Amino acid sequence: MNIQALTFDYFGTLVDVDKGGTLGMAEVLRWLTIETERPVFEVYLDWDIRNVRLYRGGAYQRYRDVSQQALMASLNTLFPGALEGHNVEKLTDILLAHLVEASPPHADAVDFLEWAQPIYPLMPITNMDSDLWQRSQLVRYFEHVTTAEMARAYKPSQAIFNLALDRLGLSAANVLHCSLASWADIDGAKPLGMPVAWINRCADQLATWQPRPDFEFEALSPVRDVLYQLQSEASRESK
Repeated sequence: MNIQALTFDYFGTLVDVDKGGTLGMAEVLRWLTIETERPVFEVYLDWDIRNVRLYRGGAYQRYRDVSQQALMASLNTLFPGALEGHNVEKLTDILLAHLVEASPPHADAVDFLEWAQPIYPLMPITNMDSDLWQRSQLVRYFEHVTTAEMARAYKPSQAIFNLALDRLGLSAANVLHCSLASWADIDGAKPLGMPVAWINRCADQLATWQPRPDFEFEALSPVRDVLYQLQSEASRESK
């Protein structure tokens, strides 16, 4: 395995998207003056599930547009009538601003990127729009990004992974993809021949019929040891 570049899922793998998303939903509820005993995280999760189902279940639309549809459906279901007289586009902006700007980086991700940046080309492969990516917290570590907007397709579609590989100018076997989201990234990357490190932060279980990753860790840090080992093996083989 000759790894020449690293790609990443962004939300969840590199940043704690649930924190940013929950803050965003809390602001939306404050804007609507909704008082509820329902935990804000549950409201955010309801939106998130609807959002993913929408962008996976139809023809490509911008992430922002899908998010707005999901937000309307979620709030109309959980809090009937709460949206009357309100600008849903503005509420979507509030939610997404927190999602991309307030999701804190995982400490191990920052340490890993600091180490990897001088050694490998690094690229996120993300389902968000390109303008939202530019507002995220870890932009400085990446010269390039591949977004769903660029590919007009969401993970796990092979279109977005193929575009990323084309932009890197590398074959699939030479790019290690690191991700928390198994359904989006293991399922999308493995059929192309990309090795995958599953960053299983939540102790999830893979479905019976899913492909298996090449590596599984609870954090990004152990990926460094894998890369050191692969470099060492490549060095021995070249002698």
